[in-house]
Amino acid sequence: MGLEDIANPTQTARNVHPFPITSLRQQRVSLSQLINKLNRLNFNEEPVIFNLKHRKHGHTISMHAHPRPCMDAELECNWLEEEEGNDQRLQSYDLTNFTMTDGQKLIQVEPSLVSINARQITVRLPEESLEARARTFKRYKCPDIKAKVVANSAIYQGRLLDFNAFYLRVALQADSPQTFDWINGNIPINLTLADKSRVVYVGDCTIVRHTNGRTQREYVLKPSRNQFPRFQAREHRSERRDLLPNLNVAFTHPITRKTISLKMVDISGAGFALIEPYAEAILLPGMILEDVGIYLTSRSKLSCTAQVIHRAQLPDSDLVKVGLALLDIDPMEHMELVSLLQQAKDPGTYVSNRVDTDALWDFFFETGFIYPQKYASMVDHKDEFKETYAKLYTQHPKIARHFIHMEHNRILGHFAMLRLYEKTWCLHHHAALGGYRKSGLLVLDRICEFINDTHFIDSANTQYTTGFYRTNNKFPVKFYGGATEYMNNPKACSIDDFAYLKFEMAPTDDDWDTEGRWELTATRKGDLVDLRGFYEKISGGLMLDAFDLTPESMGTSSLSEEYANSGFKREVHLMSIRKNGELKAVLAINKTDIGLNFSDLTNALQVFVVDGCGFKQKDFKFMLSLAALKYQIKKFPVMVFPTTYMTNNNIPFEKTYRCNIISSQSWDDYMRYLRSFLKRARVR
Repeated sequence: MGLEDIANPTQTARNVHPFPITSLRQQRVSLSQLINKLNRLNFNEEPVIFNLKHRKHGHTISMHAHPRPCMDAELECNWLEEEEGNDQRLQSYDLTNFTMTDGQKLIQVEPSLVSINARQITVRLPEESLEARARTFKRYKCPDIKAKVVANSAIYQGRLLDFNAFYLRVALQADSPQTFDWINGNIPINLTLADKSRVVYVGDCTIVRHTNGRTQREYVLKPSRNQFPRFQAREHRSERRDLLPNLNVAFTHPITRKTISLKMVDISGAGFALIEPYAEAILLPGMILEDVGIYLTSRSKLSCTAQVIHRAQLPDSDLVKVGLALLDIDPMEHMELVSLLQQAKDPGTYVSNRVDTDALWDFFFETGFIYPQKYASMVDHKDEFKETYAKLYTQHPKIARHFIHMEHNRILGHFAMLRLYEKTWCLHHHAALGGYRKSGLLVLDRICEFINDTHFIDSANTQYTTGFYRTNNKFPVKFYGGATEYMNNPKACSIDDFAYLKFEMAPTDDDWDTEGRWELTATRKGDLVDLRGFYEKISGGLMLDAFDLTPESMGTSSLSEEYANSGFKREVHLMSIRKNGELKAVLAINKTDIGLNFSDLTNALQVFVVDGCGFKQKDFKFMLSLAALKYQIKKFPVMVFPTTYMTNNNIPFEKTYRCNIISSQSWDDYMRYLRSFLKRARVR
C-alpha cells in the first residue's frame, strides 16, 4: 500500500467512531428523509460505511460502499473495493449497521440484510434512523491538496485528508532513510499546503495524535497561532466602519474549492472582518484567499486578495470573528472602497467624485489659488487647461485622485494627488474658501487617511509622497517643515530646495568659450551612481529614490504607459552634461500635458548639478538651449538643485520651491504628527 492509498479516505475506515446513542443532540430521521440524503450522497459520489461483525470470531470490519439511486426502502450499494471470488467470506459476517456523515453530523442506520457478495450489498431501510452531532467541529474534505511537513530539518511529503479551522489531518510518507521517529511530538512542526498551482497555507502546528504505520502515517495537527500578523503593527490603524446593511463576501475556498459566502461585520481601507459559525469554522489564520468578492449590491462588487490574520470567538456566542488583511486590490476599486468609507464617516467629503468643472474653476479663482500672475502664465493655454481638467475630474483616470469637501454642490476645500513617478505621488492644489479653514484641514486629513489605507498595497505604487511649495507660503512651511523637524530623519521625511526660473531657448552663441570638451549625451547608470554620491553628501534625503533617479530605475516605462492608457502624455528624458569627460550635471526633461499642475512643475526641466566647478552661467544657458532644441521645447520652467549653484555663479532665478518627500515606511510617524497638528487646530 502506498501513499496514494492511505491518503484516500475512501480506502479505509480510519477515525470512524461508534454512533453516540446517548447523545442529547440526537434526532430522528424518517425513511423519506434518509432516502433523500442517500441520493445526495450518490449525486456527490460519496460513500457510506457498512459495519460488519464476524459470526464466529466476533471481530468487526468496516467497508466503504457507494449507494446507488434509491427510490424506496430497498437500497443497493457497490463496494469501493470488490473482493472478486470471495463471496463466501462476506457471507460469514452479520450486518450491524451503516453510517453516513456530512463532516459533523452522523446518521446511523440499522437496516435488514437482503443480500451480500463481493461486489455489492443490498439492504432494506428502517422506518426511522438516528442523527447526532458526532464532532464538535465539522470536517471538510480536501481534493488534491498536497501537504509538506518540516520537522527537525526533515521534510515529509503527503496529502491533506480533511480539515477545519482548528485541526488538520494529513497523511505522510517516510521514504528511506527517513523514519517517523525523527518527528518529536513535543516540538511544533511546520506545515505547507499547496494545490497544483500555488501555496495556500503555511504555518506552525502541534501534533495532537497520529497512527503507528512504519512508512505511512496519519497525523492530526493543531495550528499553533490564532493570530498571523501580515504587516508590522501600526499605531495609526485604518478606521473600521460598521456598514449597514452588512456587506456580503464570497470566495472560493482554496482548500475545499467550494463557494463560501459570509457576512462582513466591519471594514476599513486595510482589511475587514467576517463572521462564521464556531463549529463550522473554515478559515485558518495565515490562509490566503484570492478573488474575494466584496458585494456592495447583488451585482456590484469589489475584488481583492486577502489573508486571514486572526480569529476569536465572540463572547457568549457560537460565532467566530475572523479578521482579514487586504494584500492586493485594483487601485481604482480600492479608491471606491475608501470613498465609501469616507462618505460613511463624513457625508460632505468625497474621493475622486465626478465634479462640475465650472464649480471647480469658480473655486480655484474664488480662493485666490489662481492669482493674477499665475493666470497670466495660463491664459494662452486656457482651452488646454479646461480639457485637461475635464478629463481629470470626470473620467476617473488611474494616475490622479482628488479629495473635496463640499456642501450643496459648492466646493469648500480641495486637495489632489498625481502619480508623478513610478512609486511616487505628488500632492498639490491644496486650497479652501475664505472662512472655511476647517475644510482645508479636512481634505488634508482625508488625503492622509487615504495614503494610510493604501501605501501597503503594492499596486497602489505609494512608496513616496511629495509636494512642492513656495517658501513664502506660511501653511506648508509650517506644516511640512514641522513634520520634517518632528520626524528628524531625512530617510523618513526630507526637504530639498530648487531654484525656479522660466527659460527660453536662445540661438547658439558663436562667442561661447568652450574652455574644454563639452558633451550633452544620454545619461548612463554610472552618472546616476555619481549623482547619488553627491546627493547623499549634501542632503541625504529621499529625492533621488522618489524621482526615479537611481541606476535601478533606468528603463522603466510602466507609468508612461499608464498615462497613455488614461488619455494623457508623459515623457521623461535623462541627459548628462560632461566637461572633458567629467560629469557636471544630470538633466531630467519632463514633458506632460499642459495643466496637470498649475505651476507647470510636471512639465519642467530639472537640473541636478553634481559639479559646478567650471560650469558657468554661459555654459548653463548654452546646454539648456541644446536640450530644448533636441526636445523641441521653446519656453519652459527650469528647476535647479542645489540652489547654491545658482547663487555661486550669479545666475538669476525667480523663486525657490521646496520639495518635501515622505517615505510610506515612516507614514505612522507622519500620522502621529498630523493627528497632533489637527488636534491643536481643533479639527479632530
